[in-house]
Amino acid sequence: MSAPLQASLCEEHADQAAFLWLLRDRAARSAAYGLDDLAELDDRLEAHLDGLRLAGDAGWEACRALLQRAEGGEVFGAAVVAVHRWDLRGLARVLDVGGGAPDLSRGIASALGWTPLERVRRLLPGLLAGRSPPALQWLGIAACAAHGEDPGAPLGYALLARDPRLRARALRAAGQLGRVDLLPEVRASLRADDEACRFWAAWSAALLGEGASAQVLWELANGGGPFAAESAGMAMRRMAPAVASTWLRALERSALDPRVPVAAAWALGDPAAVPWLLEVAGDPALSRLAGQAIALITGLDLAAEQLARRAPSGVRAGPTDDPSDEAVAMDPDGDLAFPDVAGISAWWRHRAAEYRPGTRYLLGRAMTREGLEQALREGNQIARRAAAVELSLRERGRAVFEVRGPGFAQQEALERRG
Repeated sequence: MSAPLQASLCEEHADQAAFLWLLRDRAARSAAYGLDDLAELDDRLEAHLDGLRLAGDAGWEACRALLQRAEGGEVFGAAVVAVHRWDLRGLARVLDVGGGAPDLSRGIASALGWTPLERVRRLLPGLLAGRSPPALQWLGIAACAAHGEDPGAPLGYALLARDPRLRARALRAAGQLGRVDLLPEVRASLRADDEACRFWAAWSAALLGEGASAQVLWELANGGGPFAAESAGMAMRRMAPAVASTWLRALERSALDPRVPVAAAWALGDPAAVPWLLEVAGDPALSRLAGQAIALITGLDLAAEQLARRAPSGVRAGPTDDPSDEAVAMDPDGDLAFPDVAGISAWWRHRAAEYRPGTRYLLGRAMTREGLEQALREGNQIARRAAAVELSLRERGRAVFEVRGPGFAQQEALERRG
C-alpha cells in the first residue's frame, strides 16, 4: 500500500472513530439504546480503532493530527492508540491537550476504560501518585472506577484533596466501588461547600448505607441545579417506599425544577404515581419526560403499542439549523417520543389492576433481585443504570455495574455473572 493511500485510510479511521465515540457517549445515557444496540455501535468504533492500531506510526500520526482541533472523540482515539503502542510521549501529548479540560478529559478517561485493564495498570502508579497533578489523579481514579479496580490508598487520599474536582471524583468512586471502609471520609463531605462534592458524597453515602445521606439528597433535589434530578432519584431509592411516597408528594409542590419530581417518581417506581404522570404529560415541555417515566415504571413500549405521536404544533424539540437561532443547547429529551396521552390513559385504565400500589416496579417488573438482573440485561440504558444502582443498594459493599463501558465488555461480564 502506498504511503499516501495509507495516510488517507488512517485519516478516515481517525475521523470515524472520533465521530462514533461522540455517538456512543450519548448512546450510553440514552433510553433509545439497550446493551445490544450499544454493543453494535461499539463494534463499529472498535473496527476503526483496530485499523489505527494495525497501521502503526501512520495510525498514530492520523490521531495526532486531529488533536489540533480536539474534542472528546479526538482525544479518545488518540489516547487509545497511544496506550496501545505504549507511546508515552504520544500519551503526554494527549494529556497536554485534554488532561486539564473537563470536557476533553472525559474522552481520555473513556479511552482508559476502553483499554484492557492489564495495560492500564501499567499507567496507574504514575497517574495516582500523590505528587501527580490533580488532573492526572482524576484520570487514574476514573480509569479504576471504569474497570471496577480498587485504587487502594490513593482513593482515600483523594477524598481529602483540596482540588474540588478530584475530591468529587474520589467521592463518586468510593460509592461505585463499594468502599464501605471509606464511609467516615465520605460522610465528612456531606456538608462540603462545593456542590459536586456534596452531591457525590450523598450519592455514595446512600450506596454505602448511610441514612444521613437522605436529608442532603432532599436538599439538593429541592434546590434545583445540575444534581437535583439525580439527587431526587437516589433519595427515593434510599427511603422506605411509604416514606418516599410522602416525600414525593411534597417534592411535587416544592421543587424549583418541575423535571425533578418526574425523575423521582420513576426512580421510586410506585404505580400510584402514574395518574399524576399522565397529568404532567399534558404539558408539552414535560410530556416526553413523563412518558418515559410511565414506561420505566410499567414497561409500556410506546412505539410497539403505537402510543407515540408527533411533536405538538408549536413545540420545537432541540436546536434548529438556523445559524441566527441563539437556542443551541441540546434537547435533554431529544431521544424520547412524544406520548399519546389519551391513548396511554386508556391503556392504563385497562392495565392498572395488574400493578400493586406501594410496590416498586422497573420496566413492569417488581424490583426483586431477579427483576433487576433482567432489567440490567434487557432494559434500555436509563433502566440499566437504575437497575445497577438498585442491585448495589441491596448488597452493601457491592460495586455498581458499569453500564457505560464498552458493550462487548459488558456482555462478557454479564455472561460471567450467569
